[in-house]
Amino acid sequence: MKVFKEGENIAVVCYQCGKSTATFRLRDVDFDDHSGTVKNILAGVCDQCDTVVAIPPQSEPQIKREYERTHSALEVRVPAHFLNILSLATLKIAPRVSDEFSKVLILYYLHALNSGRFAQDQLKTLLASDMAKARASKRISMKVSHNQLAELNSLMKQLALTKTSDVIRAVILKIHQDLIEE
Repeated sequence: MKVFKEGENIAVVCYQCGKSTATFRLRDVDFDDHSGTVKNILAGVCDQCDTVVAIPPQSEPQIKREYERTHSALEVRVPAHFLNILSLATLKIAPRVSDEFSKVLILYYLHALNSGRFAQDQLKTLLASDMAKARASKRISMKVSHNQLAELNSLMKQLALTKTSDVIRAVILKIHQDLIEE
């Protein structure tokens, strides 16, 4: 692995300028999902428009540490057909998108339900439905920001539920109701 130093130049393709050069400088860089910022890492900065266009491999450990500090693991067990629901919903929305979109879909619904954009009144009824009654044999695992975890806990309190898995199950059943049944 080549170790770059501050002030070193490289040839890059900038998203805004096209073919350009970049200089390695210390910068604060936001995560793609805007859930946090890594402070003072070495990054390739376009010499024409001053935007970050490259991150050298030597900065990756700092990025990983900061990401893990600002994100928590969320793991829940669900019935196997819940993963099928998520796959079908993903296929219906964006046929060429990977199964990673399931996480985005869950987090979108979680936010929409918590903020009042979607009604919460049927969630407990959905949890009592036949669709919800099955052995939880599969696992959903994802990293969530502290804000997303706070939204999950808020919805759990609003619904008077005691387990995070019940909230995620209710969200998936709401996705089923909205995107697959309708």
